[in-house]
Formats: sequence, C-alpha cells, structure tokens
Amino acid sequence: MNGLTLFQAVFTVVGVFCLAYYCSRLLGRQWGKASVSGNMRVIEHIQVGQNQKLLLLQVNEQYFLLGVSQAGIQLLTKVEGEFLAPEVSLPGQTQPPFQELLKKYLTPRQKKGGEGDD
Repeated sequence: MNGLTLFQAVFTVVGVFCLAYYCSRLLGRQWGKASVSGNMRVIEHIQVGQNQKLLLLQVNEQYFLLGVSQAGIQLLTKVEGEFLAPEVSLPGQTQPPFQELLKKYLTPRQKKGGEGDD
C-alpha cells in the first residue's frame, strides 16, 4: 500500500509540473499578443507599487508615459526621443525548452577530478 501512495505522490508532482509548463507557455503567448498590435506597442513597463505600474507606450511614432493603478489609467506625459523596442521573440527563438532546464538542474553532479579516484 505504501508503494501505491508513493507512486501517486510522484505522479501528482509530475502532473503539476506539466500543467505549470503548459500554462506558462499559454500565458506567454497571450501576453506577447497583447503587448504588440498594429498601431500600439508597450515598449517597457515597471512595477512601482503593489498595484501601480508605469508604462512606456508607442502609438505610431509618438511615445507616452502612462500611470496605471487601481484608480485607473492616467497620461503622465508625452515623451520625446527614440527608444529601443524590446526584442520580439519568434516562435523558434525562445528561451531553452523547459525539458533542457530540468535536465540541467536534475542531473547528478559529477565528481570533480582527482578526489576519490582510484
């Protein structure tokens, strides 16, 4: 009976990891679509408080600094100058797959040369 319980626990943990992986990929795709559209693009955003953000927004060739809080969205100022747009990752050029990262951190560390070798 103990083996079955251990199996269920391991199976549950693996299931949670798989669900987290697929949910993070789904949310990442949705965020990428939401932050870039035809005429508007979020160049940069920063969290300044628990429910407060500053957004640098590009609308056509103009840039605006917006404040976002629970009270609403407020235009702070129109910004002059050129800003570097964040790199838009293409589907083939994303971060390393989750499986590679998992292998990297779960593989047993090999002994460093010289100690305990006979």
